[in-house]
Amino acid sequence: MLVYFVFLAAVVLIGIPLCRNRTGKAVYCSIAGTALFVFAAIRKYTGFDYNLYAQTFIDFLSMDAEEIGYFRFEKGISMPMKLLGDVMFTDYQWMFVGYAFIVALSLMIILFKTSDKPYLGVFFFLTLGLYFNSLNFMRQMIASFIVVLGMRYIKTGQFFRYLLVVLFASCFHLSALVMIPFYFILKIKLTPVTLGIYSGLGLLVFIFSWPVIQFITQHFLPKYYNYGLEDEGQHELMGNRWVIYTIYFGVCFVLSFLFRKRLTEKDPLNRVWLNCMFFAFYIELLSLKHNMVGRLELPFLLAAAAILLPRVVECLIEWCGEKFGSSRRRALTACTASVAALTVMCTGMYGYMIGHNYNGVNPYQTIYDDTPWVDPVEVWEKPEQ
Repeated sequence: MLVYFVFLAAVVLIGIPLCRNRTGKAVYCSIAGTALFVFAAIRKYTGFDYNLYAQTFIDFLSMDAEEIGYFRFEKGISMPMKLLGDVMFTDYQWMFVGYAFIVALSLMIILFKTSDKPYLGVFFFLTLGLYFNSLNFMRQMIASFIVVLGMRYIKTGQFFRYLLVVLFASCFHLSALVMIPFYFILKIKLTPVTLGIYSGLGLLVFIFSWPVIQFITQHFLPKYYNYGLEDEGQHELMGNRWVIYTIYFGVCFVLSFLFRKRLTEKDPLNRVWLNCMFFAFYIELLSLKHNMVGRLELPFLLAAAAILLPRVVECLIEWCGEKFGSSRRRALTACTASVAALTVMCTGMYGYMIGHNYNGVNPYQTIYDDTPWVDPVEVWEKPEQ
């Protein structure tokens, strides 16, 4: 558990003295990206999905292209895995090395392009659990990074290019297709009125969600529908998320919403990121009832954590300076107290996730540890009541 806190402190604090100009920002992104890459690349048996992906890689070694074509994995991930195994490496660890590189590089590109203080983006990426998610949901995370990188076309009004990006992302995970209508939805200005409309519609969806979920799973996701037929197998259909995690999302959204005017004055595209924060919060709220819905929040949460929340912190500091500008000491005290409170909340939630083994990340194990292989089926086997 301690290693995660040391890692958080190191990759964030090193950015404070470095990110004073564009060159320093580039240096920081190189260092932080390397740290994120290495930390994920050398892990072993860390994350609930580690063994599942490892076993899939091993299975692909004995399959031909036709057999993989019938495999349920999206071809954007299955074909590269097969090619990697046939042409370069037969050790599945290299798959995780390549994936860790993609995640670290994608995050650093986003942070370098969108933030003057990329260490804040790294901080929220870690404390909102996205890094832990990336150690499990490989296909969804790659698709989410592609979608977020393509969201710039929302600002420029290039729907066709946005559509191509989303279709490309769906090659890694089909859930990316949900983002197509959000080209239009994310443009809507989030005001108290629109928030009220969203809340009313969201409440109706929350109340009458079971018929919708059962229809979708029965006709499109039969594996999850079969879970609903068994009292013992409702991990995905039933909600098992943490309420405190949802509250955490809610606090982040409320803080962002309070600074909506200041945010949009700085950059009109912040309207898109603010909507992303709202939908991340709402989907997390809905996942209290249906766990499987939570996977849809990843692109929204990624955009909010990496782009929006660092800007919210900057707005918070500016507001404190303006509110108590008559007294430099009071302004400094208010800024320090506000940032400290936010840091304590986020770091506390980070510790809570680690302590409760969020997505199987605790304990952190590496390729240098002598840890026996555990069959993927045994990882998910539900203990007898």
